Amino acid sequence: MNKSEAIQIANESLRSAILNESNTQFSQLVRYVSDEGWWLNIPLANFKKECHFLICSEKARVIRHLMIRPNNILSPATKFRVKDGVADVFISAANPKKMVDILQGGSKYSFNKHLVDEHRY
Repeated sequence: MNKSEAIQIANESLRSAILNESNTQFSQLVRYVSDEGWWLNIPLANFKKECHFLICSEKARVIRHLMIRPNNILSPATKFRVKDGVADVFISAANPKKMVDILQGGSKYSFNKHLVDEHRY
């Protein structure tokens, strides 16, 4: 699965072409230390506009679509580990219902409220 394929699946499921290469980030399930999950690297300036994220689990054959509305997360630099103006986020797959950033230096922010839909393929 790649970003273009994930965007196509999500747009077909949504019956709309709202996702595209420029407004969507894509992440595959990867191993990090003793956990599996998804990496998101979000420039702090992006929190001021609508951001879409497609996080894919090929094992479960599901793409989770997350959307953060403009200024929905105030002071993101205090909620996430930030390096060079980019928020580093690792969402653990250990409990996919919680979708929590587990990186040290962050606030254990839950992305659950930003879940738009789950697209099965």
